[in-house]
Amino acid sequence: MQTTFPEPKYFICSLTTLIARKMVAYYNRVLSPLGLTAQQMMALGVLWREENLSLGVFARRAGIGKAAAATMIKRLEQMGLVSKEADLKDGRLNVLKLTNKARKMAPQVAEKVATLERNIESAIGHEKVRSLIEALTIIRDLKL
Repeated sequence: MQTTFPEPKYFICSLTTLIARKMVAYYNRVLSPLGLTAQQMMALGVLWREENLSLGVFARRAGIGKAAAATMIKRLEQMGLVSKEADLKDGRLNVLKLTNKARKMAPQVAEKVATLERNIESAIGHEKVRSLIEALTIIRDLKL
């Protein structure tokens, strides 16, 4: 027996899930020679923009839970990309710092990101990319 299901107007969830998987697969493929995954690149991206973050602040900026952040940072430490140091302002806290290895890797990763962005922009145009980013940012910030 066929179940009747009212057709959604846009299928936003399915579409964004498929796009996210496609982008993660791209990053996993192009970052593999650098020994990184898409998730590790996104975590490093937070620290490339700003170091000396506590684990809690890092987790919020990365959009992940504190336990997931701790696991990610531990893995990045094992890879020699991140270190923890005592916070000079509050000795009870550790802050996250990039290693020289991670700093040297940044331009190579930035080029992979730029390549994907150029490909998307080439396919749909600059104005549509800007509109897409604006729309996704609004959706991300919605209180659902």
